Amino acid sequence: MFRQISDRPTVQTSLRRLLSVLACVLATAATTGASAATSMRAIGGAYRQLVHDLEQSHGARPDNAASQRIAAAARDFQDALKRDGGARPELATDARNIVASLGDGTFSADGSIAVLRRDAKGSVITTEPWTPSPGGDPIPGAIGIALNQTGEGDCVGISVIKAFSDTPAGAAILHKAVTANADGSFNISFPGDATTVYHLGPDNLDQFGKGDPAGAAVVGAMFRYFHRDPKQGALPTNKVMELLAGTLGDHARRADAEMTPQEITDFLAGNADSVGKGVAMVFGGKPGRNGEWTKGDGHAFAVIRIDPAAGMVTYTNPWNEATTRTIAIADLARQAAGTSADFETVTFR
Repeated sequence: MFRQISDRPTVQTSLRRLLSVLACVLATAATTGASAATSMRAIGGAYRQLVHDLEQSHGARPDNAASQRIAAAARDFQDALKRDGGARPELATDARNIVASLGDGTFSADGSIAVLRRDAKGSVITTEPWTPSPGGDPIPGAIGIALNQTGEGDCVGISVIKAFSDTPAGAAILHKAVTANADGSFNISFPGDATTVYHLGPDNLDQFGKGDPAGAAVVGAMFRYFHRDPKQGALPTNKVMELLAGTLGDHARRADAEMTPQEITDFLAGNADSVGKGVAMVFGGKPGRNGEWTKGDGHAFAVIRIDPAAGMVTYTNPWNEATTRTIAIADLARQAAGTSADFETVTFR
């Protein structure tokens, strides 16, 4: 377990921060590609259509018309995954293999369905209407506004919660998602996993962040959903945003590698009126010695405000979420363009 990270670096805290950055690389640099907003409904709909078409060929070799329908459904599913940034490689491979098997004679409807359902687990694919009833008592104060990173892989979860907490819709989701029990434990339900309630006890919550037990419990439930250990790897940014938004928002990614400085500037200006209102935004970069954003990748930051008139972006680092930082839009755009980092948003419905 890690002690809370302070703003005054020591050899030990610097080492822990380096480990934190390396862990977050797995999530924030895992995929690239600019995308239009991709709702969970689009991804889930394409997935369900493919499974439905496969079920129609249960126990029999599909005729030509059925083969064409299955191949088309598989390609539609691949397209939906690609628009979301390609962060579900196993499912994309499954869809590609289905198309290939139709041509080489190895097709099995039952086998294809089994593989798809296996790989869909933990991928925020099948969403249902979210009617949270986790029990317990509502959290009285704000959630996620001052949760500080303590573990290697917490940066994504903490920054996403921070970005959500800065918007009315996102804050409302958080208040519905987590409740407290008399014994200090918490109950968590996610819009993207509507049928499951996660229960986290009060012990060891510090491994998911300090300063906000309810927020730490939400991050801990995220790690449970994705079956990951915060000491061994970070959470996938896009899936975390989709898990917390479900069908209540549309996710999009803009890859810095595919944008010029002017395109990043235009992107930020285009979201200036929405960030902190109807849009939650996080972005990747490399933290400097004092927690400031620097050119690179491997760490997640939350965007709090974009002010084109002043030419500034206000953001937070999960090392100390209560402290806001600023960077000139021109400097951010110039340095971020061409890197492996990206900007990710959820636009609430």
